[in-house]
Amino acid sequence: MAKRVEATGVTAYYGSFKAIDNINLHVDPKTVTALIGPSGCGKSTFLRSINRMHEVLPGARVEGKLT
Repeated sequence: MAKRVEATGVTAYYGSFKAIDNINLHVDPKTVTALIGPSGCGKSTFLRSINRMHEVLPGARVEGKLT
């Protein structure tokens, strides 16, 4: 069974710098979703947060709920 991606109140930090703030997103199973925006707006940080890659960076942390 396919699983959905749901982000609720996700905020990510690099040390004291807040890279993304209070992101809420719901992606249904078997759908295609694109993240678009200007350089430096937090697209990659958000994707790293979903994949739990952000938290392995020294001084980085994620707050909120990702399922």
